[in-house]
Amino acid sequence: MKLQKPSLTNLLPSGRLGGSLGHIISLMKEDKLYSAMYILGTAIAIAFTMLIAEIYYIKVADIAPEVNRSKTYILEYYHTDKESGACYSFHQEDYLELFKKMKSPEYMCAELYDYHSDINYYMKLPDGFHDKKVSIRLVDPDYFQFFHFNFIQGAPFTQDDFDNARPLVVITEEISQKLFGKGKKAVGNTLKMDNKEYRICGVIETPSILAEKSTADIWFPFSVEGVLTHYQYQRDVPVAMYFSVPKPKREEFMQELKGIQARYNSTKEYRPILNIQNDVEKYTDHTLKFMSDLFQFGLSTDNIFGTFAIVIMLLLLVPALNLCGMVASRMNRRLPEMAIRKAFGAKRRTLLGQVIMENLTLTLIGGAVGLCLAWAALYGWRDWVFHAFNFLKAKYGQVPIIKGEMFFGPAIFLVALLVCTILNVLAAALPAWLSLRKPIVESMMTKK
Repeated sequence: MKLQKPSLTNLLPSGRLGGSLGHIISLMKEDKLYSAMYILGTAIAIAFTMLIAEIYYIKVADIAPEVNRSKTYILEYYHTDKESGACYSFHQEDYLELFKKMKSPEYMCAELYDYHSDINYYMKLPDGFHDKKVSIRLVDPDYFQFFHFNFIQGAPFTQDDFDNARPLVVITEEISQKLFGKGKKAVGNTLKMDNKEYRICGVIETPSILAEKSTADIWFPFSVEGVLTHYQYQRDVPVAMYFSVPKPKREEFMQELKGIQARYNSTKEYRPILNIQNDVEKYTDHTLKFMSDLFQFGLSTDNIFGTFAIVIMLLLLVPALNLCGMVASRMNRRLPEMAIRKAFGAKRRTLLGQVIMENLTLTLIGGAVGLCLAWAALYGWRDWVFHAFNFLKAKYGQVPIIKGEMFFGPAIFLVALLVCTILNVLAAALPAWLSLRKPIVESMMTKK
């Protein structure tokens, strides 16, 4: 019988010494191929898992300028007949008369909700001949309190500007550079659209198209008529409303909606009966509901996160089984060492804890590598990865801006740590526990 050469540290029963970092590094050096294969297998599994987690984090986390996502409710339209699917829109007068007086939201704002998404808008470039296609939003002044933009120059238009329908606009840094050049002052100058001039009052840092409720090139006050040229009267354009409601205020918010519903139904004799409590949506539900591939299987946003958890577990199961086989093979080779340690008085739980810590260290190293791989894939292939996961409504070819806060946050750190821990427990605990149950004599007789 040929025994593995255990070091003095290996033979000591102390869990603290046996599980020390130096001991783990020593074991990694002794079996470099095993360590490399374990880390690589873990890294690939973590990379795929974290890529999905990162994508969903970017879409639902409180990331600037959409810092209120977790508290946001959206109301774009209301249904009167759930069976027929008929829906109707609120208008500016409804927002000002009914919703603007609400007390429970800490912030609220509105923007014109233009159904004609196929309409293109163009601004005139400085040469006077060429045009540039732009995306626009028509909003109220509260929009710039609800969404937190980084103003590089100037400031948003005020309530007084809005009430007096002054033709002011806020533009992005990218548009400013197109019009006036990099680093040039844009505030106070004008831009031209449809033969009309609008004075620039503010320039903001260009937002990512991944923030779909706040991204645009140009923002107008919706009190300014004539911006949407395909409508005869701009006041007839429906509005989308956003409410930021803290958790303690949510019940009060729903009660206020109930009161608005009662007032509306009692005074609007010739309009359909409202039931808006069923039509106001949480931001997460609103964002994820267009994932048609999931809804084909009858899934709702109520259980969508449970579904994602199942998908992640399935992604981890196959690599965990492969790693489990590797751990079991290695444990068989280490049985003589474990038997000697038992003979010196080491307890089974101490040895099991050491094995789990050794594999957890390798798992965390692999997890760090995998997370870096996920970041690299997300950044390098950002022009199509969000389309592939059906998470971007923008046209294919538009490259999203990816910022540091999108890559990493407390939630992502906790998810990564949890995934690594689950993978380690699935892969290491069972084979180690089965191996350590064998009697000392049988383990001593095991050949290397």
